[in-house]
Amino acid sequence: MRILVAPNAMKGSLSASDFADAIEKGLNLADGSTEVLKRPLADGGDGTNKLLIKALNGLFIPVQVHDPLGRVIVSRFGWLSESKCAVIEMAEASGLKLLATDELNPMKASSRGTGELILAAIEKGAQKIILGIGGSATVDGGIGILKALGFRLSDKSGIEINEGGEGLNQIVKIFKDNVNPNILNCEIVIATDVKNPVLGNEGAATIYGPQKGATPLMVNDLESGFQNYVRILEQVSHKELDELVGGGAAGGVALPLIAFLNARMESGAELIMELLGVLDELKKCDLVITGEGCIDLQTCQGKGPAVVALAAREAGIPVIAIGGTIRDEASALFDGIFSITDGPLSLEDAMANSYELTKSLAFQLGKIIKTFLK
Repeated sequence: MRILVAPNAMKGSLSASDFADAIEKGLNLADGSTEVLKRPLADGGDGTNKLLIKALNGLFIPVQVHDPLGRVIVSRFGWLSESKCAVIEMAEASGLKLLATDELNPMKASSRGTGELILAAIEKGAQKIILGIGGSATVDGGIGILKALGFRLSDKSGIEINEGGEGLNQIVKIFKDNVNPNILNCEIVIATDVKNPVLGNEGAATIYGPQKGATPLMVNDLESGFQNYVRILEQVSHKELDELVGGGAAGGVALPLIAFLNARMESGAELIMELLGVLDELKKCDLVITGEGCIDLQTCQGKGPAVVALAAREAGIPVIAIGGTIRDEASALFDGIFSITDGPLSLEDAMANSYELTKSLAFQLGKIIKTFLK
């Protein structure tokens, strides 16, 4: 029996690697003859950088940047020297994890630090950048990134606009004169698992604003700001952006990259599976086990476990999902979904004991597999 174990992280408790380790240990306790192939995954959010650099034998380059509120911090990008490819995780420079709860304010939070990482990667000689945009604290439409890269954004009086979401309503003109041509030529792949457009009820302001501290009044201001911003971007770039699939991801950060740079959006999960050769390995297995913290409808909309499940189905291989929380609406995608909690348990206790709970569940699954699938 050969089993592919390919989970996302269990956010807040287990990294994807630790999640895969716990499943492997449980399976091996049940049947030591089981061959377990571990391929931890990510889909563009927290952990993408670390996972890819470890798997592809890269290294990390430290860079001094500004956090979402303009404070100087040391961040990093991953570097794959042979392919001259940089792997940048937006969360490490412009992420929610860098702010305290009472600091969240999308009207002020800027993506400048991510732009500084991009610039540092270009100066290192990057010909390609993989940019994971999950976990950001910003809803600024990438204004901070543009400023860091040398674009000048001015209001109706010719004055430089503010950073953060409040700049969206101020912007009237965009100047590209001082942008390094190496940036324009570098291939940028934006890794995301989000398909939301930038405007409307499913857009950047309405969906992601509240997650990042926006009040109802702020959401209205951000929505009107994005209407202005998209109009200006389209005028300058001559590209249609208002209905761009995924344009609302990370607070609209992809919009200016696609408007002005050599950038495109891809499914983060599919990209990482391709880079790690997971699809080829999947076809050689008898069973696939995947998972993440919460298996629900959102999982089905392009997150790592869904991409794994679809690939397994196409190959005719059964697939099981493991989560901390599971919802019935996701059941159609998998041959079985299982929660690691086996009784009444607080969220805090479940998260604190997630490794042992996962190992225990995998042990039980391993006994079933040994009995019925051998």
